[in-house]
Amino acid sequence: MMNSEADIGNGKTRLTDPVIRESSRIPILIAIICGLIAVVAIIIAAVALGRGQASTTVVSSGGGQPQSSSQSSAKTQSGTGSQSKVWTIAIGHDYGAHEYIDTKGYLAGFHHDLIDAVCKAAGIICKTMWQPYVNCWDSSAGKRATAGEGLMARWFDACTGWTATVDRVQVVSFSDPFLKISNSLFFVKKGQESQFNPRNLIGLTKPIGFLDGWASDEKCLARDTSITGSTLPVNKILHIATTVEMKNKIVNGDIAAGYTSVKDLEHYSELAPVGIPFSCKISGNGMMTRKDNDFNTHWNRGFAKIKATGYRKICTDAKTKHGNIGDVNCLS
Repeated sequence: MMNSEADIGNGKTRLTDPVIRESSRIPILIAIICGLIAVVAIIIAAVALGRGQASTTVVSSGGGQPQSSSQSSAKTQSGTGSQSKVWTIAIGHDYGAHEYIDTKGYLAGFHHDLIDAVCKAAGIICKTMWQPYVNCWDSSAGKRATAGEGLMARWFDACTGWTATVDRVQVVSFSDPFLKISNSLFFVKKGQESQFNPRNLIGLTKPIGFLDGWASDEKCLARDTSITGSTLPVNKILHIATTVEMKNKIVNGDIAAGYTSVKDLEHYSELAPVGIPFSCKISGNGMMTRKDNDFNTHWNRGFAKIKATGYRKICTDAKTKHGNIGDVNCLS
């Protein structure tokens, strides 16, 4: 083994080279270990902070599948003050003066005016988003209707202007109504009222048209036992997507008649209502939500406030703003 000499003071001490090298490495190893421990601690802290964030749903106005992103957990105040949660509300464009597309291409109607006023009164943040009606409630000929994919999958919190029916109250929840009940009957082409018998549907050569997912469906018609043959066979039931399409099918003679609420088709001058009105609804139009969503609690609070103060003005203004599209069936 090779030796070296190191002078200490006035004497000499003999030390081996390997011992000197090993002792000099110890502080370096300690520093490296401390650094690794510090890095691990930082990573653990970052993970803990990340778990303190909540996932929020970002929904496109085009009605596509929502995507998930991350943001800080929202703290919602239940009082009338400002709330950080954003409530998303689905709304369509095919319901007369209530929901339509204006001449500039924007969504408009009484429902938009009402949402602005109610959400402000409730102290909540609301954002409307256009959605096909089937994303709120859907039905197929001869089958039981059910809540739409968008509502059940939580793409949004509420659907605007839906009425409570026997089928719906077993699936979803409703706010206090903000419109009167509108009864249902048949619509035919104007001038051809005598060619259709609304009291006897036996022997139909063409189907009856129903707006897909709307309250006035074939199940409701079947409950009107005053009409002979009110329970239709599947081949005499045609579900139609929009009021425009129904109007065209009636005018073109593709269907024997359309069955729907008076307010759904009354703005088409080419059509005429026939028969005795029948109620397909339990209550008037309101907001429709999942049963596990508390949006209606906040909505009802806000609506109670404006009902006592500004509701009548919103209804009166609707005649000026939206009267060219149709009437709004406001509460008395």
